[in-house]
Amino acid sequence: MENFEDILKLVTGNLAGEEKEKTLSEINARKEDREIFRKMKIAWAMVSSCSKHLSDYDEENLYLKIKKGISGEKRNVVVALHSVFKYAAFITIVISLTTIYYIHEQHWQVEDIDGTKEVLYTTVVTGEAQRSMVVLPDSSIAWLNSGTALSYSNNFSGENRKVLLNGQAFFQVTHRNNSIFSVQAKDLMITVRGTQFDVEAYPEDKDIDVVLESGKVELTHQGFNTFSYNMQPGEKVTYNTSINSLNVNRVDTLIYSSWKDGKLIFHNEPMKNVIEKLKKWYGIDIEVIDTEVYNSIFSGTIRNESYEEIFRLIGAVCHINCKLTHNYEKEAKPKIIISNK
Repeated sequence: MENFEDILKLVTGNLAGEEKEKTLSEINARKEDREIFRKMKIAWAMVSSCSKHLSDYDEENLYLKIKKGISGEKRNVVVALHSVFKYAAFITIVISLTTIYYIHEQHWQVEDIDGTKEVLYTTVVTGEAQRSMVVLPDSSIAWLNSGTALSYSNNFSGENRKVLLNGQAFFQVTHRNNSIFSVQAKDLMITVRGTQFDVEAYPEDKDIDVVLESGKVELTHQGFNTFSYNMQPGEKVTYNTSINSLNVNRVDTLIYSSWKDGKLIFHNEPMKNVIEKLKKWYGIDIEVIDTEVYNSIFSGTIRNESYEEIFRLIGAVCHINCKLTHNYEKEAKPKIIISNK
């Protein structure tokens, strides 16, 4: 691994110009270097978020341990971090989430001034009942919820940083002068310069929800030039794609971003919303026999409980019947049938 130093400089933002292009080219040419680059980005994101806890001596040791952990001994980078951080258990959990998604590449044809050219897109996909953390090429971090696809082009780290989202993601955007970061969710464009926000835009849903935790976000629409809204921290914007309407509310942002930390928080949530979120969270089928069930509301926090435990709780609290049925066909999902008592 001759170019370890250059990969490290690239990840930490200390490589530019021809050296940067050369290192990127070498990474793309070798599968081993691509894996090292991926692991190092994850490690660097964790180091950056925890650096306030480290002395200069520990930072130097951490560098050596990361190098040793990623290189010839083939030890996992988590092991290398373990002896330095007292928060290693948390880091282990976060990094382990990255094994949940899979990545594939797409070649899209686009038109430019000189004619048609091919653009390579990387798409990160999480499966049902899975969540993951992705470090983007500019060191921004995206947490992906169940059943989510996030795509970005091979020139993402240029002046225009754009991602395409189908599903739900929480973004922690790295600020860069004169470099816009944008998220396209269906026809809605979310433009930022450095902030934290959650976007929920599943293909089957008519509503797109954007919750701004900090910073500034501008919403625009690809089909309407006059459409524009600047969000304030603590706001939730719901855009209805079928009637092109915008609804703005003040909310507790923690409720809408807690899923990335492994928990769901419900506060007087309509049962219809609860059911839809639990479907994705557990990767199960839910059939509601009586629509009166939707008149119920639910409050509670879900962490490590099984779906059997949760639906027993919901049944008792909301006075409804939640029956678990087992389908023994291959790859069939568990199913919950809900009705009034």
